[in-house]
Amino acid sequence: MDILKFRRIFQNPKFFEVRIECNRCGYCCIGTEMELLPEDIERILKLGYKLQEFAKFDGIYWRLKTRNGYCVFFNRKGNICTIYEHRPIGCRLYPLQWNGVNVEIDKRCPMWFTIPKSEVERLKLYIKYFVEYAKLTNLWIKFYLKRVE
Repeated sequence: MDILKFRRIFQNPKFFEVRIECNRCGYCCIGTEMELLPEDIERILKLGYKLQEFAKFDGIYWRLKTRNGYCVFFNRKGNICTIYEHRPIGCRLYPLQWNGVNVEIDKRCPMWFTIPKSEVERLKLYIKYFVEYAKLTNLWIKFYLKRVE
């Protein structure tokens, strides 16, 4: 699948929000190394942030940065994401995750049991694509983002 097909799939971030009874504990924001898609980076850049403020490249993926063990966008006082409406697709998909073979639920999330099985079925194909597409983010940064900066 080429990058343009992936871009069509991931244009509506709200589609990827897992239906879960979230208790807003903030566990998902602790030590996160969430992969970023080009669409995620575009949304966050439009908020006025610079790439180096919120993202780092690990040689394969662009990932959210952490500060003091928490996502750079996590407000510990209120246990809230400061860019919640604009958060990355990977954050929206959590606690669903790809284990290299299948999609599984991260049972470290205290509310994992509230996810209907239908949600796993609805999103499992997209999660596999998400992981593959995230590997292309560096190419996008090199060829698109560098031209517009």
